[in-house]
Formats: sequence, C-alpha cells, structure tokens
Amino acid sequence: MTSKPELAEVAPEGWPVLAAAGVITILLAFIALPLAGVAVGLMVWLRHILRVPARKLPANAEHYVLAPADGVITSIGMPRSQADAQALGDRPFGSTSTGDPMAGDPMARLVRVTIKTRLSDAQLQCAPVSGRVRDNFLIPGLFLSAADEVSARRDNERREVTIETDEGDAIMLVQIGTRTARQLICRHSPGRALAAGAPLGMARLAGLTDIFVPADCGLAVQEGQSVLAGETILATFSGSKGHAGQRRGPVGR
Repeated sequence: MTSKPELAEVAPEGWPVLAAAGVITILLAFIALPLAGVAVGLMVWLRHILRVPARKLPANAEHYVLAPADGVITSIGMPRSQADAQALGDRPFGSTSTGDPMAGDPMARLVRVTIKTRLSDAQLQCAPVSGRVRDNFLIPGLFLSAADEVSARRDNERREVTIETDEGDAIMLVQIGTRTARQLICRHSPGRALAAGAPLGMARLAGLTDIFVPADCGLAVQEGQSVLAGETILATFSGSKGHAGQRRGPVGR
C-alpha cells in the first residue's frame, strides 16, 4: 500500500498572508458565493507559493554559493569600480561609513547576480552559504516597479544581509522591494550561525534579490536561467575542489 504524499508546511512568513486571505474569503462568502469561490482559489495558490519547498542540498555544499531565492536570473554584474557602486547606490556588505565605500574592504570587488522571483515561484528564501550573519538591516525606500533594476536598487526599500563563512568569505544578499513585495523579512539577527540551504526569510511577495559574491568565485549560471533556492549552484569558491560547471543551463522547476 502506497503512502499518500504529505502536504508541504507553510513557511512562518507566509501565515499572515494566508490569514488575511482567509478573512477576506469569509467576508466574501456573506456577500457573494461566486466571489468567495474565487477567493478560495486564491488561497490555494497562496498556500502553494508560501510553502516550505522540498529541496536537495548539493554534495559538498561548503564549496559553493547556492541560489538564495527561486526565480530567473535577470542580470549578472561583473566587478565594479567605486564610481559604478556610487551610481547604483550599492553599499557593499552593509558599510555605513561616509568615505570611500570600497576602502579597506578586501571583498570590495564583487560580482552581482540578480534573481527575480515570480508570483508562481516558491517565496521562501534560503541561506546561500554556511556561516554567521554579520549584518541584517532594513533601508527604507519606495516600492516602485522592478522593471528598471538600477532605479529599484537606488530608490526602493531593501534589506541587506551579510553572511560570513568560516573561511572568511563574505556573501551579501539584498532583498529589494517591488510593487508586490512590500515586506522584506529575514528571520535571523546578527551573530546567528546558519547552514547552507537553511530557511532565511522572504521578500513578500515576488521580490527582487541581489546576491554579491567575491569576484574570484567561478560562476556556474547565466542570465535567463531558472534557479531554485538552496539547490542551484550559483558559484564555486576560489580554490575549492567542487566543480559547479555541471550545473550550467536551465534547471527544471
């Protein structure tokens, strides 16, 4: 006798959305049953994208930088100069200094990989590497369209989370708000130790995610590729014995 597949649990960050949808559904049931039926369908869809998805962590995950979010890679920015960083409004690794944002930072030259999470993707984000949270702070801003990524990085609300590995590599993840992503959530405070692939938070819903990796990492993805949080390899750390090239090309969803 075959066992029935278990229903995936809802991520903690998803329950407030489901609760609000449930209240709306109940109210609509008193107004018009057809509308309530549509709302029930909406709840089923929300239940699907707000779940904790089952993912298979790659072997030797410590050698890799994993995708922090589901979605499509919309752009890959190669190492930038100080002028590029100031023009884009990026502040590498949560630096709050008012001078040269690149000064004294050995990881200042970075590669940025941008992931656009769609409304059909699982929304839960995962830690891209094992390490300790060094920074986690919210920068208030607008919630404009992410069609223009440069403007979105400069003007929209964002949350910067930096994770430092045991080997001293620093990886920064930036959740960027959009018209639909109005709440940027990271459940871990500075000092918290994380394993690669561990649940991290959510850009609720369908946000834009930048991840900055050291320029000497070997990239294993390309623009237009679909990625899965905690499963797809984005890059290989310099000097590691892992080989991420096997992960090139689109992955199935």
